[in-house]
Amino acid sequence: MDDPVGTWLILFFCLMLILLSIYRTIRLILTRVATMRAKSSEGKVTNTTPMSLLEVKLSLPTKIIFGDAAIAQKYDAAELAQLSKIRLGEGTLGTLYKVVLNCGSIITMRKIRDGLVSTADLEFWIKFFGGLSDEWLLPMQFSLWYGGEAFVIHEYLCLGSLEELLHGSEGVQFTPLNWKIRLQIALSAAKAVAAIHIRVTKTGKGLICGVIKASNVLIKIDFYACLSSYETPYLVSPSTIIRRNPGRIAPELALPQSNPRLFTHKSDVYSFGILLLELITGKKPSVTNLGEYVKEKLKREGLKGVSDKRMVDVKENVADMINIAGLCLSNNPKKRPSMDRVVEMIQGLE
Repeated sequence: MDDPVGTWLILFFCLMLILLSIYRTIRLILTRVATMRAKSSEGKVTNTTPMSLLEVKLSLPTKIIFGDAAIAQKYDAAELAQLSKIRLGEGTLGTLYKVVLNCGSIITMRKIRDGLVSTADLEFWIKFFGGLSDEWLLPMQFSLWYGGEAFVIHEYLCLGSLEELLHGSEGVQFTPLNWKIRLQIALSAAKAVAAIHIRVTKTGKGLICGVIKASNVLIKIDFYACLSSYETPYLVSPSTIIRRNPGRIAPELALPQSNPRLFTHKSDVYSFGILLLELITGKKPSVTNLGEYVKEKLKREGLKGVSDKRMVDVKENVADMINIAGLCLSNNPKKRPSMDRVVEMIQGLE
């Protein structure tokens, strides 16, 4: 007859081995996940770097916010979960990724930051802005919920943003832009803002941009520009936008008595004036008070002291562009021109 005590000891020993094996496996998985997250924060290209729930290779609940059934097949969430992603940056709306599709096309995908607005408001504004069509506005191609997270898909523009071209980015040097190209970018960006201003919400209120900044001005292959993230002021609170964009906000919005702080067409014009000075000087407004910087440089050194030193073909109409920017930067909002008028003035410089 077998010894029952010995049998139980053997079973206990086997159970301990199994538990030890499971423990080691779990530790290995956690170590790999931590390593992949570290790589993700450095912007590495990886097929398994956790981007969010979109990278979990499971069939999670999916709901289309904007786009038809045919586009939904092209941007199948389960397939997107398997693809390599490059983290391009973190914006006010959320994290932006570059994704290469199996067909070879390249898109950008933004994971919308949690808690910006209610689910109903998020869907309403994504559908609203997804329905806008204009050559100067970056079109929204598709948007969906996947596993409780919202994503928006756009076309990928290989030249990136004006921010990257003017100031460079991590691992990428700035691109020396001549004055002709800068003038072209200024004009198309002005047309983009004007295209927003001529439209209204479903309640009849004029649309606004909130802030116009170089990172939201994307450059096409022909060096014309289009505007992205124009839905931001409808998904993000004014106080957050003001706090995240020092140097670009109209002075009336910074006053303590400005409560509630409401963006207007005229505050957009001020922000655009800062963008013009950024194009001319190559300086970041978050580092330098561009309006005061240009005034002092003009007094001391003239036009050459103001213009970006990397711009070799400084023309006399740079001074005219500075004057246009000055009108946009008037402390009195009523004295600032409309964006349609700004477009006309810039066209007169060509």
